[in-house]
Parts: sequence; structure tokens; C-alpha cells
Amino acid sequence: MIEHFSHGYITLLVAFGVSMTGSAVGLLLTRRARQSDRPGRRVPWLLGAAFAIGGVGIWVMHFVAMLGFAVDGATVRYDPLLTALSAVIAVAVVGCGLLIIGLGRYNALKLVSASLLTGLGVAAMHYTGMAALTANIELHHDPAYVWSAIGIAIAASGTALWLAWRLDRAASIWLASGVMALAVNAMHYTAMLGVRTGAASGGPVIGVESWHLIFPMATLTVFVMLILIYVVATEPPLREPGMNRAG
Repeated sequence: MIEHFSHGYITLLVAFGVSMTGSAVGLLLTRRARQSDRPGRRVPWLLGAAFAIGGVGIWVMHFVAMLGFAVDGATVRYDPLLTALSAVIAVAVVGCGLLIIGLGRYNALKLVSASLLTGLGVAAMHYTGMAALTANIELHHDPAYVWSAIGIAIAASGTALWLAWRLDRAASIWLASGVMALAVNAMHYTAMLGVRTGAASGGPVIGVESWHLIFPMATLTVFVMLILIYVVATEPPLREPGMNRAG
């Protein structure tokens, strides 16, 4: 039997909180990018937003939620390199999406193309993370849930990118980050509901327990997020909110 909340619903609550925090910081960073007149000044803000949204809002949320994943009677381990690769994918695809809509003049075509790229990348991040999982039992994915998760990922990415390039007020940003967190969690748990078990595997279970990856992941995340929050809080705005709708 597959369990998605083996430690209770605390993993769901923490995952949602992490996703909302990362999304909020990312939206604040994209607001700063929109206040910059030159593309060269926008890029650092957008890259910071990619880490906040992709690295924290999406990937760390995924990892925290996976702490609750267990299979009765099975040993589950994680390949550290594939796990790290999934994190790189999350940051990279969100970064590409933000750069597509953030450099040059904003338009609907750019939003659609960025949403498709980012959504497919987020799905790739999730299933790369799942590929990092090894167990002494076969695991496979129901195609219907895979396609549903991909659809949600594209919709969530489009929502995130649209909000990132449209919101100015802090209250709206926090509300939007909650919407983004709901979408990211919906994508993750939809995909996880499609996991199916098969026959026992006779090979060795290679990798480390998820708890062994928490300390390096949490240390890096907290360190970078504190830097991003400090920069957002201390850097004076270049112009007043609402004055930037040009490219």
C-alpha cells in the first residue's frame, strides 16, 4: 500500500508553506525586475526569482512532500545526483520562462510559449525526482495521471508567469503566492496519486534515505533565501509600482 502522508499531514502543510514563501519572494523579485528599464539590470532579479520560485516554491516543496511518501513493507532510497539534477531542472526552466517574458516587450505569445516550456520542465523535474527514487518493489506511473499532472503543471506555470509580470502591490503578491502554492501542490499530488506498485525487485536498493538529504538542502535553501530577502528589503525601488507595463 502506498502512503503519501506517512508522517501525518504536517508534510502537506510544510510543503504548502515552503511553496508559498518561495513564490512570494520570487514575485517580489520579478516586481523589482519590472522596475528596471534596461534588460541587463533585469537579468539578476529574474535569476533570483528563478531560484525562489523554481528552487524553493517548486522543487523544495516537491522534496518536502516526498518525505511523506512510503510503501508498506518496501525500502525506499534516493539517488543524490538525480535528486540534485531535478533541482537544477526546476530552477533552469523557471529561469527560462521568466527570461522569455521578462526581456523585451511582454505579449501573450511570449506568455504562452514560456508557460509551455516551464510547465513541461516542471513535469520533467517531478519525474526526474521520481526516477531518483529506488525501492525493492517496482513502481510505475498511470499515464492518465501523468498527462493530468503535465496539464496542471502548464496551467500552474502560466498562472505563475502571468502573475509575476502583472502584480505590483504586496497584498496581491501574497494572495497570488497562495494561488501558486495551491497549483504546485495540486500538480505534485496529482502525479503522486498515479504511482502504482508492481512486483518485488530482487536487486539492491541503492541510494540514501530522504532524511539524509534534508540538511544540505535546507542549509543551501535558507542561506540563498536570506540573501534574496535581504536584497529585496534593502534595495530602493527604481520607480513607483504600476509605472511599468512596457517591455
